[in-house]
Amino acid sequence: LLFAKMSGTKLSTQDSLYAADETKLSSLRSSKPWMNDPKYLKKVKVGPSVAMKMLQHTYSGVDKGIKAGGKPIEVMGLLLGRPHPDDPSSLVVTDAFPLPIEGFETRVIADDQDVVNYMISLGETIEETRKERFMGWYHSHPFDVDENHSHCYLSNTDLSTQLQWQRSEDKHGNPWLAIVVDPLRSLAKGHPEFSAFRAYPPEYTAPLNETPDGTVVTDEKKRVEMWGACWNRYYKLEIEYFMSAQAKAVIGILSNNYLWMRTLGSTPMNELENRERFSERIVQNVTSKLTTEDAAKSGHNRWGSSGAEEENYMTKPVQSAKGLAVEMCEAQVTQMVKKEVFG
Repeated sequence: LLFAKMSGTKLSTQDSLYAADETKLSSLRSSKPWMNDPKYLKKVKVGPSVAMKMLQHTYSGVDKGIKAGGKPIEVMGLLLGRPHPDDPSSLVVTDAFPLPIEGFETRVIADDQDVVNYMISLGETIEETRKERFMGWYHSHPFDVDENHSHCYLSNTDLSTQLQWQRSEDKHGNPWLAIVVDPLRSLAKGHPEFSAFRAYPPEYTAPLNETPDGTVVTDEKKRVEMWGACWNRYYKLEIEYFMSAQAKAVIGILSNNYLWMRTLGSTPMNELENRERFSERIVQNVTSKLTTEDAAKSGHNRWGSSGAEEENYMTKPVQSAKGLAVEMCEAQVTQMVKKEVFG
């Protein structure tokens, strides 16, 4: 089902990505072109097992936190892969390994000694059994679903972690990557929400008002809301998904013979867990925002405010309510169509 969703995005069949010319790869690692250009790397190619492992791991953090009666838990893992010898501005991610690390808010730090020992042991095993190297890390941002954008960005702590890894690994021919996963939005919208990033070196000055996705945004509040306080210290790479021709053929057979039954036989939004989560999202995304904006408006009105300013206070709650209403309408219409067609 995951790749049925991904097929609508950038999904390509590339058997060549499952192996690499060792001579070309060694030459690329030696030349290290990414050391001369802060934005040299442009694209990330993600394999099927990587996407599924990251989603399953981040979903487990959501489930664990909610079942414990609290908020979803942030989780972290390492990425295995390499630069692409035939397309030097691209990175290929071939596997993912969850780490026994949990965090909250915008902080996931791998500084516990047991975790460090685990990472060392895992690295030694990988060296003996795989040709690829650890070339990046991923972690989740399981925050309340925002109807306008995902929570895939780098916080101050994330940026510091990424920059330390880049300084350590890039110079050894191993460009380091960060992937952020938004599991709650992935669940709510029915498709994977990933973003890949690289940090700028401290001496580099990004173009004026340019955000990580390359667009120029002059509104400071909007920049921080979408990309965090460090919005001008890192940039975003394009993500493509790939699978082998054989795997794609198997997925095609499964889709034709089996998966369509599940699509027609169930409406995820109407399942008990999603219905319960939907009511929580109404409270968190609409009610709490109305309360917050109302308090801000009350404080601001002491000094007087214009009609335009009053309208701005309502923008976020209205957009959130609109997005939730559309989700529910789509689910109910889908269910009604199924009832009419299949009884």
